[in-house]
Amino acid sequence: MKREFLTVSNLLSIFRALLSIPFALVMLLPDPPLRFWALGILTAGMATDKLDGDLARSRGEETEWGKILDPLADKICVAVMALVLLKLGDFPLWFVLALVIRDLLILAGGLYLKSARGVVLPSNAAGKWAATLIAFTILMILLNLFRELQWILLAACAAGLLLSFVLYIARFLQVLREARA
Repeated sequence: MKREFLTVSNLLSIFRALLSIPFALVMLLPDPPLRFWALGILTAGMATDKLDGDLARSRGEETEWGKILDPLADKICVAVMALVLLKLGDFPLWFVLALVIRDLLILAGGLYLKSARGVVLPSNAAGKWAATLIAFTILMILLNLFRELQWILLAACAAGLLLSFVLYIARFLQVLREARA
């Protein structure tokens, strides 16, 4: 596994995390037409999420840094977007708390495994699907579509978050058991 930091894939992940800043600024401005820009920013973020992994694999740039930066960028973007939508009344507090607490616990577990065992756990498929579903839900909110389905979408997002967290805990415990053996 390469340890390089400055790869195209990693730079795309960093760019995706930084996109959360203009998203928040545009969304929090009082001028509703500017929300159209938030849609473009979200779309760009979703594209970089797909592109960074594809590029890393095709260019042989799968790095330990990439295993950290990609999910971290996802977590930053999703958390910022969720907090903004909470402030605007489009996301419920219970969902944002579940999302942020889960991500902080995964981050803490990842930091522990990296420092204590030298292991970086990659994202799991359930986590990627949950992030994609959350992005889709945010997209529907920005487009003001399917408002009556928002609770169903949020429940599906919460189920995805829970499943990915359970799978993460299982892998975390497996790494700890293997290290003791």
